Amino acid sequence: MTNSSTELLRLGVVTGSHGLRGEIKLRGEDPDFSVLLEHDELFLQQAGGTPLACRILRRSSVRGNLLVKLAGLDSVEAVQGLIGAAVLVDLNRLPTLPQGAYYWHQLRGLRAVDKRDGELGTLDNLFSTTAHDIYVINGRYGEVLIPAVEQFITEIDLAAGQILFDLPEGLVPKADDL
Repeated sequence: MTNSSTELLRLGVVTGSHGLRGEIKLRGEDPDFSVLLEHDELFLQQAGGTPLACRILRRSSVRGNLLVKLAGLDSVEAVQGLIGAAVLVDLNRLPTLPQGAYYWHQLRGLRAVDKRDGELGTLDNLFSTTAHDIYVINGRYGEVLIPAVEQFITEIDLAAGQILFDLPEGLVPKADDL
């Protein structure tokens, strides 16, 4: 059970069982899914149900999925009903990040503003490449992909709900190119 002060963040979903001793397979749906590697508790919630707090006994990673053994679930039959459940964590228990680092849930939805071109739109998505993350901005220029690198980011102001950029010429289409 959760109390009224618990704020939960959805990180993934239970995709299946693993083995015969009650392990479950989790798939991440959020760039911050890896925080589950540091947690000793997660919450599982079926559609429309109440979140259920579960203690993690052990975990391992297999082919991009996380295998988790939860306390009190000791058979494949005990976990079958959890398939499809949302995997959540308590926001108040997320590890503190170093200065200048942010969780994705903090950035999602920020207004993206460029020094020269003004308002670009909203930060709607993020994906990773081998070099760096890429922000996906949707707005007046359509979809704009911006490398999430320090040289382009001037300021992230969570209180104002915006991320300020100083983008190089040509990254954003000109108004007359649209």
